[in-house]
Amino acid sequence: MATAYVGTVVGAGFASGQETLQFFTAYGRWGLAGLALAVVLFAGFGVRVLLLGRDLQAASHRPLIQWAVGPRLAPLVDGLMVFFLLGTAATMVSGAAAALLEQFGWPRWWGGLVMAAASTATVLTGLRGVVGALSFFAPLLIGSVLAIAGYSLATGPGLSGALAWHGELDLAPARFWWLGAALYVAYNMVLAIPILAPLGAAGRDRAAVVGGGAVGGVLLGFGAAAIHLTVASFMPAAGALDIPMLFAARALPAWVPLGYSVLLLGEVYTTAVAMLFGVAARFGERGGARFRTSVLVGGAAALAGGLFPFAQVVGTLYPVMGVLGGVLLLAFLKPMGK
Repeated sequence: MATAYVGTVVGAGFASGQETLQFFTAYGRWGLAGLALAVVLFAGFGVRVLLLGRDLQAASHRPLIQWAVGPRLAPLVDGLMVFFLLGTAATMVSGAAAALLEQFGWPRWWGGLVMAAASTATVLTGLRGVVGALSFFAPLLIGSVLAIAGYSLATGPGLSGALAWHGELDLAPARFWWLGAALYVAYNMVLAIPILAPLGAAGRDRAAVVGGGAVGGVLLGFGAAAIHLTVASFMPAAGALDIPMLFAARALPAWVPLGYSVLLLGEVYTTAVAMLFGVAARFGERGGARFRTSVLVGGAAALAGGLFPFAQVVGTLYPVMGVLGGVLLLAFLKPMGK
């Protein structure tokens, strides 16, 4: 459960170091305080969403939304979530197409088709297949990040170099470090809720559900801290790259950057899988005809959107997703009886 939680959150933005750069490293030393806050929020709200999913026996995010905001606002919030899920899936397909074009010279349409087909096929297997995919890639990514970070900090500028970086607010999404951390957790939780809700419902042991959410939050914090310290130690040069972690990886043997690029594609895949599952679970019972139809339609929509540059514009909606996520997380704090 913890690795599935991690796998839902650690998409391409996390693995590349770009999210960590903007939401934490941009604040310099205060980025560490932001990371500490993010760990607490990820662990606390991860546990809360899992338990709500268990108590409400939620097959999708919809029961949680209805409980949190009431019947009047639920359709609006539900529609926004479906839009964000499909938009993020399209962005992942677009990113995979661009990466495969750059790394291997594949035609853009072929790279997008492969990613959309792989994601769709995985979601058709149901929750077990989705959780298996997330759980497989999450430890690989966290292990790779820790290995690259450890080597880079030991042989490069090191911890002193990371602490010497004073930050650059022009890179940050908000003026204050605590607000940046809160937005980071909020928009990631919007995307994680569709997976965590049914995952919590499938959990029989309450203690295991609580432990999964807490451990998942801590693992996310360790991974983000490793990326932050690594990127900060190479700033400002690393900040000029779309994939800051590759700056550190290039100091290792030649096969490491290529391997890390392949792993990035794996994280793009897990994010696309999680998003498509969230959409399909919303419109049909798992394993039913409506679920399968929703998977196929969602996969086709993600492919269509991912083949055009405008799909990348979805990334500009992340601040809006952060606001929506913040409202939802606050609503999730009310007692279950209300």
